[in-house]
Amino acid sequence: MYRNILIAADGSDNSLRATQQAADIASLLDEAKVTIVSVIAIDVYSDMVYDPIEAHGEAQREIIRDAEQVLADAGIDYEVVLLHGRPADEIIRYAAETEADLLVIGSRGLGALREFALGSVSHKVLTHAKCPVLVVK
Repeated sequence: MYRNILIAADGSDNSLRATQQAADIASLLDEAKVTIVSVIAIDVYSDMVYDPIEAHGEAQREIIRDAEQVLADAGIDYEVVLLHGRPADEIIRYAAETEADLLVIGSRGLGALREFALGSVSHKVLTHAKCPVLVVK
């Protein structure tokens, strides 16, 4: 069954629903490792040495505070990992690197046309991750 569950969190309502689903699954398992992964999207590049997690990490932790509370309320032990870059790419990379058994992510619920035109983190994760993905709407 699932031993290594990743939750992709961005502070949205759909992300919170995904966190609740992951908490429900983890509560049924013995000793599942649960990790909240949140990505700081960095679009600005600089010539100077710059650590996005150091610069923006506390603000990102505040964004996912409600997701942490969902897991804490359910009595689920978890850790938080902050990444930076393109969200879908970083989530996919981290899931592969940590050999995730299940990746849980919220969906904004874009229609097919808007998803095609605008792109979607959950859609890209669903189509490229090497582990099972639960998309929660």
